[in-house]
Amino acid sequence: MHYTFPHYYRRFSCTGGSCPDTCCAGWQIQIDHASLKRYRKAKGLIGSRLKNEINWKDQCFRQYGGRCAFLNNDGLCDLYLEGGGEKAFCRTCRTYPRHIEEFEGLREVSLSLSCPAAAELILGNNEPVRFLEADVPSKEESYPDFDFFLFTKLTDARSLALRILQDRNHPFQTRAAIVLALAHDLQERIDRNALYAADDLLGRYASPSVWAWFEQQLARIHIDRKHTGNAAQTSGNLFVILNQLEVLRPEWKDRLRRARTALSAAPVFSPEQERHFQELFSDITGEQLMVYFVFTYFCGAVYNGNAYGKMKFSFACTLLIRELVRAEWIQKSGKMSYKDVISIAQKFSREIEHSDYNKIRIEKMLGDEERFGLEKMFAIL
Repeated sequence: MHYTFPHYYRRFSCTGGSCPDTCCAGWQIQIDHASLKRYRKAKGLIGSRLKNEINWKDQCFRQYGGRCAFLNNDGLCDLYLEGGGEKAFCRTCRTYPRHIEEFEGLREVSLSLSCPAAAELILGNNEPVRFLEADVPSKEESYPDFDFFLFTKLTDARSLALRILQDRNHPFQTRAAIVLALAHDLQERIDRNALYAADDLLGRYASPSVWAWFEQQLARIHIDRKHTGNAAQTSGNLFVILNQLEVLRPEWKDRLRRARTALSAAPVFSPEQERHFQELFSDITGEQLMVYFVFTYFCGAVYNGNAYGKMKFSFACTLLIRELVRAEWIQKSGKMSYKDVISIAQKFSREIEHSDYNKIRIEKMLGDEERFGLEKMFAIL
């Protein structure tokens, strides 16, 4: 099996009881069948506790006050402490915050932004992300319906998109616009069953001339008299999407409400205010966020054919995090640190990425081209 992972992956270390937002609280921890079978056979005090603290019907650990039954007052796991260490974990607890995307002959492994320690690694990393590879002997798997030709074009497109996103000779706004347009044009070829033309498309987007063309298009959009209205409308529509999602934590709704109020009441930023805000939420922050989302989700389009939707999802998540940061910056009169940015991104990820319903819903709603067409999305850059 071939593995791909970001260069900072092996730096991860769980902070245990000092974690500010433990993964053992706030969501249901599902237990895989192999672990359930093992837990049923457990003996002694830990075996008795497992039998009492597992919801066998729903195949998850019981919760008390939103906390896993095995999470003790020191923020540590009693199952780990009393059951023999990591070998006592179920697959969910053993894997998190590692996220694995599965493809034929390939596993792409990343760290989840929803973990505070992982978020520190992802957003505290100033250098461009490098992706490392390794081969691990394993049993061959069969994917009878896997479209390997489509997957090849998706990986080629993603490689180019990541290269564009990490080209720091240009503003992040231009980079983000180019990769969104690239996915839009690739989607047209997927829809027309014309993937044979994908290489020519990638060649055009790899051309140095692409930068000047997109910079001109963005300048045209931004000087348009309708620009401010379009930007506000599109930003508002993105928050409408957030308000229609599954809520994993009650305080999330209140955070969204406060953010919408702050953003709608605030006047347009002065150039000086915008400069200060961009020092907090820099081009590098936008880059690292979008690289994270694109690497994690884009090639999943091999399973639903929606490359443009995956890129839109990555684009929208990046800009929504930016706007949530902007809202808090307004509420706190600019008195924020970069740790606050990381915390906001982590909480956003926890709400969005750990609900399949939310991810599918966002991708589907972003398919509304009248509200989220290319130029509408460009307007909020």
